[in-house]
Amino acid sequence: MPDPYTLLGVPLEATDDAIRKRYLELVKQYPPEQQPEMFAKIREAYDALKDLEARTMYRLYEYGKNETIESIIEEAACRTSRRRIGLNTLVSAATPPR
Repeated sequence: MPDPYTLLGVPLEATDDAIRKRYLELVKQYPPEQQPEMFAKIREAYDALKDLEARTMYRLYEYGKNETIESIIEEAACRTSRRRIGLNTLVSAATPPR
């Protein structure tokens, strides 16, 4: 999968709202009826970045950066006005199924 940040055209520090807004702009630009392949790529990128838990999973397992869950939570907490997601929630979400 191509880098979802690049595909959606959003920075690493983009908020949930900014990512959703950009996704909706791209869906209008590439409607699924007319360009199903591009829409599928956009949808896959959005699914990888749509919320803090999804971005954490992507950044920990696919992005290739040497990050920890704690560093991602701290970074996100500085940018969000929503309630903080607990460390246990992120650890359970980021733990691959057995």
